[in-house]
Amino acid sequence: MTRVSTITIAASLAIVLGCAQAYAHAQLEKATPPVGGTVASASEIRLEFSEGIEPRFTGVTLTSSGGAAVPLGRASVEAGDAKVLIIPIAKPLSPGAYTVHWHAVSVDTHHTQGTFGFTVK
Repeated sequence: MTRVSTITIAASLAIVLGCAQAYAHAQLEKATPPVGGTVASASEIRLEFSEGIEPRFTGVTLTSSGGAAVPLGRASVEAGDAKVLIIPIAKPLSPGAYTVHWHAVSVDTHHTQGTFGFTVK
């Protein structure tokens, strides 16, 4: 392989890998309550994604350790930041373990989903 071929292949790979980053899906970067964390109370769930999301096609459920669904309010994005989804919790949470199940559709229509837990002491 010639030196020019090696440089051409390396440059091509760099371009392809760089383009792949531009089409990434909305990944969960931060959550409040924190993933695996313990809190005294929680009145809302805040999910911060790596890119903007479409709130009409994004959803969250919250379940207690026994599997019972916890009532949530209507989800919305934070004013001025389509990367942050805010979901009010309808009633105060009792002490115990909770699981958040989420699915998101980014502004470029890619789907992602995930699950994490937190504890209320």
